[in-house]
Amino acid sequence: MKTLLTSILISLCIVLSAQKAIPEGEITALTTFPTENPVTVYVGTVTNKVKIGPLTGNKNLAFGVKNIAEEAILDKGHDLNNDSTAFRLDLEIVYFDIQQTSTGVSVFHKTENETIIRIKGILYTNDKKPKEYVATGKSSEISTSTMIIDEGGGFNQASARSALKKTIINLIEKLL
Repeated sequence: MKTLLTSILISLCIVLSAQKAIPEGEITALTTFPTENPVTVYVGTVTNKVKIGPLTGNKNLAFGVKNIAEEAILDKGHDLNNDSTAFRLDLEIVYFDIQQTSTGVSVFHKTENETIIRIKGILYTNDKKPKEYVATGKSSEISTSTMIIDEGGGFNQASARSALKKTIINLIEKLL
C-alpha cells in the first residue's frame, strides 16, 4: 500500500513540477514519509475509565478514540494491521472533562473552555508489556460577548477532537 502511495505522490509531483507549480528541489520533500522505521501496530482494546461527568461509560467515546488512534498511527507513517502480533496498543481513557473560566465586567463577558484529556497507552510486544505512558492533551476555546448569556460547560466536538488527536499523537511518539 505504501509503495502505491509513493508512486502516486511521485507521479503527482512530476506533473506539478512540469507545470512549474512545484520547484524541482521540493519534490523529494513531498515524497518522504514521516517515520523512518515504520512498525506494524494493532489498536487493541479502548476502555473508557472516566469516573465523573457526562462521558462516564460512554461506548461511543471509546469507539471514536480507537478511530482517531488508527488515523494518528497512519499519519505518523506506521502500518496498521488487525492481525499484527508484534505490536498491540491498548488505550484507557482516564480523564475527560472541561474546565471553564469566566470573567466579566458589566455587559462584557469572556469565557474560556479548556478540554482536558488523559489517556493511558500500553504497548504490548508479543503479549509482553514493555511500555506504558500516560499522555495529557488540552484544547482551548475562548469566546467573548457583550451580553452574558451562557449555556455553559458543553462539549465542543472540534475542541474535543483536537485535544484527543494531540494526546494520541503524543502517546504514539512516546511508545513507538
